[in-house]
Amino acid sequence: MQTKARAPTEEGHVSPRRNETTVIFVGHARLPQSLAPRDSSSVVSVELEAEIASGTILGTSVKGVLPLGTRLLDEVLAGRRIGDGSQEAVEEIRQRYVCPSQKALCTAVANAYEAYYRYRQQGVPPL
Repeated sequence: MQTKARAPTEEGHVSPRRNETTVIFVGHARLPQSLAPRDSSSVVSVELEAEIASGTILGTSVKGVLPLGTRLLDEVLAGRRIGDGSQEAVEEIRQRYVCPSQKALCTAVANAYEAYYRYRQQGVPPL
Protein backbone atom coordinates (compact mmCIF):
# COMPACT_ATOMS: atom_id res chain seq x y z
CA MET A 1 0.00 0.00 0.00
CA GLN A 2 1.18 3.47 -0.72
CA THR A 3 0.89 6.16 1.90
CA LYS A 4 1.79 9.81 1.77
CA ALA A 5 3.75 11.38 4.59
CA ARG A 6 2.13 14.28 6.37
CA ALA A 7 4.00 17.21 7.83
CA PRO A 8 4.13 17.46 11.64
CA THR A 9 2.55 20.54 13.17
CA GLU A 10 4.39 22.78 15.64
CA GLU A 11 3.25 20.54 18.51
CA GLY A 12 4.67 17.49 16.74
CA HIS A 13 1.27 16.04 15.83
CA VAL A 14 0.53 14.94 12.29
CA SER A 15 -2.07 17.18 10.68
CA PRO A 16 -4.97 15.64 8.69
CA ARG A 17 -4.25 15.51 4.98
CA ARG A 18 -7.61 16.83 3.85
CA ASN A 19 -8.92 18.47 7.00
CA GLU A 20 -11.27 15.58 7.74
CA THR A 21 -13.27 16.07 4.53
CA THR A 22 -12.81 12.47 3.42
CA VAL A 23 -13.76 9.01 4.64
CA ILE A 24 -11.85 5.81 3.88
CA PHE A 25 -13.83 2.62 3.21
CA VAL A 26 -12.02 -0.72 3.33
CA GLY A 27 -12.86 -4.11 1.86
CA HIS A 28 -11.06 -7.45 2.14
CA ALA A 29 -11.22 -10.77 0.30
CA ARG A 30 -9.26 -14.01 0.53
CA LEU A 31 -7.08 -15.16 -2.33
CA PRO A 32 -7.58 -18.74 -3.49
CA GLN A 33 -5.35 -21.05 -1.44
CA SER A 34 -3.29 -21.91 -4.51
CA LEU A 35 -2.42 -18.21 -4.98
CA ALA A 36 -1.75 -17.30 -1.37
CA PRO A 37 1.92 -16.43 -0.86
CA ARG A 38 3.64 -18.52 1.81
CA ASP A 39 5.49 -15.59 3.34
CA SER A 40 2.76 -12.92 3.36
CA SER A 41 -0.96 -12.35 3.71
CA SER A 42 -3.50 -14.37 1.74
CA VAL A 43 -5.90 -11.40 1.77
CA VAL A 44 -6.49 -8.67 -0.79
CA SER A 45 -7.30 -5.34 0.88
CA VAL A 46 -8.78 -2.33 -0.90
CA GLU A 47 -9.09 1.18 0.52
CA LEU A 48 -11.29 3.78 -1.15
CA GLU A 49 -10.95 7.40 -0.05
CA ALA A 50 -14.11 9.38 -0.78
CA GLU A 51 -14.80 13.06 -0.35
CA ILE A 52 -17.67 13.59 2.09
CA ALA A 53 -19.31 16.50 0.25
CA SER A 54 -19.47 14.96 -3.24
CA GLY A 55 -18.96 11.22 -2.69
CA THR A 56 -16.19 11.27 -5.28
CA ILE A 57 -13.55 8.58 -4.87
CA LEU A 58 -10.30 10.52 -4.68
CA GLY A 59 -7.88 7.63 -4.47
CA THR A 60 -7.38 3.96 -3.85
CA SER A 61 -4.85 1.78 -2.12
CA VAL A 62 -4.48 -1.96 -2.58
CA LYS A 63 -2.52 -4.68 -0.80
CA GLY A 64 -2.03 -8.11 -2.30
CA VAL A 65 -2.26 -7.08 -5.97
CA LEU A 66 0.56 -6.58 -8.45
CA PRO A 67 1.53 -3.00 -9.47
CA LEU A 68 -0.35 -2.90 -12.79
CA GLY A 69 -3.50 -4.19 -11.10
CA THR A 70 -3.12 -1.48 -8.48
CA ARG A 71 -2.79 1.16 -11.20
CA LEU A 72 -5.82 -0.22 -13.04
CA LEU A 73 -7.94 -0.12 -9.89
CA ASP A 74 -7.12 3.54 -9.32
CA GLU A 75 -7.82 4.30 -12.99
CA VAL A 76 -11.22 2.57 -12.83
CA LEU A 77 -12.36 3.93 -9.47
CA ALA A 78 -10.88 7.43 -9.07
CA GLY A 79 -13.47 10.04 -9.97
CA ARG A 80 -16.52 7.76 -9.55
CA ARG A 81 -19.18 8.57 -6.96
CA ILE A 82 -19.19 5.89 -4.29
CA GLY A 83 -22.94 6.32 -3.77
CA ASP A 84 -23.60 5.12 -7.33
CA GLY A 85 -22.73 1.54 -6.34
CA SER A 86 -20.02 -0.91 -7.30
CA GLN A 87 -21.66 -2.86 -10.14
CA GLU A 88 -20.24 -0.93 -13.12
CA ALA A 89 -16.79 -0.58 -11.56
CA VAL A 90 -16.57 -4.27 -10.66
CA GLU A 91 -17.67 -5.26 -14.16
CA GLU A 92 -14.98 -3.05 -15.70
CA ILE A 93 -12.36 -4.60 -13.41
CA ARG A 94 -13.54 -8.08 -14.44
CA GLN A 95 -13.15 -7.18 -18.10
CA ARG A 96 -9.76 -5.51 -17.75
CA TYR A 97 -7.97 -7.49 -15.01
CA VAL A 98 -7.66 -11.05 -16.24
CA CYS A 99 -5.83 -13.23 -13.72
CA PRO A 100 -6.51 -15.90 -11.09
CA SER A 101 -6.84 -13.27 -8.32
CA GLN A 102 -9.46 -11.27 -10.26
CA LYS A 103 -12.38 -12.55 -8.19
CA ALA A 104 -10.66 -11.67 -4.89
CA LEU A 105 -9.96 -8.13 -6.11
CA CYS A 106 -13.55 -7.66 -7.31
CA THR A 107 -14.87 -9.01 -4.01
CA ALA A 108 -12.61 -6.66 -2.01
CA VAL A 109 -13.84 -3.69 -4.07
CA ALA A 110 -17.49 -4.71 -3.55
CA ASN A 111 -16.80 -5.11 0.18
CA ALA A 112 -15.35 -1.59 0.36
CA TYR A 113 -18.56 -0.29 -1.21
CA GLU A 114 -20.50 -2.35 1.37
CA ALA A 115 -18.54 -0.54 4.08
CA TYR A 116 -19.93 2.69 2.62
CA TYR A 117 -23.51 1.33 2.86
CA ARG A 118 -22.94 0.32 6.50
CA TYR A 119 -21.61 3.83 7.13
CA ARG A 120 -24.80 5.24 5.62
CA GLN A 121 -26.99 3.02 7.83
CA GLN A 122 -25.50 4.79 10.81
CA GLY A 123 -27.47 7.88 9.77
CA VAL A 124 -24.61 9.70 8.09
CA PRO A 125 -25.64 11.91 5.14
CA PRO A 126 -25.03 10.35 1.71
CA LEU A 127 -21.76 10.80 -0.11
